[in-house]
Amino acid sequence: MPREQTTPIMTEPNIGSSQQNIGGRAAELLGLRRNLLLLLLMMVMVGLGERLFQRFLPRYITDLGAGPIVVGCLGFLNNGLNAFYALPGGTLTDRIGHRKSLVLFGAMNLLGYALLAVPWWPAVLAAVFFCTAWSSLSLPATFSLVAHQLPPGKRVMGLAVQGIVRRIPMAIGPVIGGAVFAKYGTTEGMWIVLPAAAALTLFAIGVQWRLAEPEEPASANSKVGAMDVWRGFRPELRKLLLSDVLIRFCEQIPEVFVVLWVTSIVGLSDYQFGKLSAIEMATAASLYIPVAYWIDRRVQRGHDAVPFTERKPFILATFLLFALFPVALYFSHGWWALVAAFVIRGFKEFGEPARKATIVDLAAPGQKAQTVGVYYFIRDSIVAVAALSGGFLWKVSPALNLWTAFGCGVAGAVVFAATSSRRTEPSARIQ
Repeated sequence: MPREQTTPIMTEPNIGSSQQNIGGRAAELLGLRRNLLLLLLMMVMVGLGERLFQRFLPRYITDLGAGPIVVGCLGFLNNGLNAFYALPGGTLTDRIGHRKSLVLFGAMNLLGYALLAVPWWPAVLAAVFFCTAWSSLSLPATFSLVAHQLPPGKRVMGLAVQGIVRRIPMAIGPVIGGAVFAKYGTTEGMWIVLPAAAALTLFAIGVQWRLAEPEEPASANSKVGAMDVWRGFRPELRKLLLSDVLIRFCEQIPEVFVVLWVTSIVGLSDYQFGKLSAIEMATAASLYIPVAYWIDRRVQRGHDAVPFTERKPFILATFLLFALFPVALYFSHGWWALVAAFVIRGFKEFGEPARKATIVDLAAPGQKAQTVGVYYFIRDSIVAVAALSGGFLWKVSPALNLWTAFGCGVAGAVVFAATSSRRTEPSARIQ
C-alpha cells in the first residue's frame, strides 16, 4: 500500500503577536509602564495648556501697563513658586501617592486660568500662584515615579522620554499661542487660549483619576521633615546642587527677557518667536533618546554601583551649553543668527536626564520625591533672586543682563568640573 503523502501545513505568521513583541521591546527600551504612560499623557495635556500663554506672559503684562521691574517680579514669582511648591509637592507625593497628588496639582491650574482672564496686571501676578502650579508641584512626582518603576540602569532613559514628551507642548504651544496673539493681540488672545487650556487640563485630570493603578501605602521614611531630608543629602548631591545653582543663575537672569530681545530689539513677530521656541524644543527632543541610551549602556557595562561616575561628562557638557546661550543671543540680530542661538539653547538639554537621574539615585529609599522637592526648593529659592536682579540688569542694559548670565554659567561649569573631578566616593553608591 503506497505511503500517503502529506502536504505540510503552512501557517501564516502571527502578525498581531509580532507587533506585540515589537511594542513590548520598544516599551522595555524606553522604560514605559502603565502609570508612566498616564503621566506622559497628563504632561502633554496640561503642559500644552500652560504653554499656550506662558512664554507670552511678559508681553501680556507689559501690554497691561507693567514696567521692567514688574516683569522682573514675574520671573521672581515663577522661580519663587517653583521653589516653594517643590516642598509640598514632594511631601504630598510620598505621603498620598502619585495619582491623588497629580490630580490635586492639576486642579490648581484651573483657578489660575480664571485669574489670568482678568485684564489687569496685578491679577496676572496673582494668577502666577496657580496657573502653572501643576508643572511646579508635579516635578518631584515625575522624578520619583521613574525611580519607583525603573532600575538605575533605565532611569536616564525614563527621564529622557519624559523630557521628549514634555517638549511636545513646549514646541507646539508657543506656535499656536503666538499665532493667536499675533492675530488678536495679547489681551483678546488670552480669552481664546485660556478656555482651551482649561479643557485640556480637565481631560487630563479625568484620565489620571480613572486609569492610574493603585500604589503601595507610604513608607515610614516618607514621614520625615524637610530638614531631616536635607541632613541626609550625600556629599555628591550637595556638590551637584552648588554648581546647579550657578547654572540656573545663568539661565534665569535673561529668561523672561528673551522674548523682549527677539520681538522688541531684533524686531521679529510673536509668531516668529514661537517658531524659534519650536526649533529649540525640536533640537532638545532629537538628542534625548540616543544620548540616554548611550548613558544607560555605559552604566550597565560599567559593573559599577556609581552611575554618577559615568554621567559626569554629560552633565558638564550641559552646563557649558547653558553658559553659551546668552552670548549667542547677544550676537544675534537677525533670523538665522537667532535660529543658531535657539539651537544652542536646545542642545543645553544634552545631559539634563543624567542630572535628574543622579538626583533620584542619590536619594534615600522612600524619600525620592521629598529629596527632589528639597533639592529644587533650595536651588530655586536662591535662583529666584537671579530673575529679580535680571530686571534691574535689563533696565541698565540688555547687554549687561546677558553677559552677567554668561559669567554665572562659566562659574557653574568650573565649580562642577572641580568638585566632581575625583571618582565618586563609596557614600554615593546606590543602596
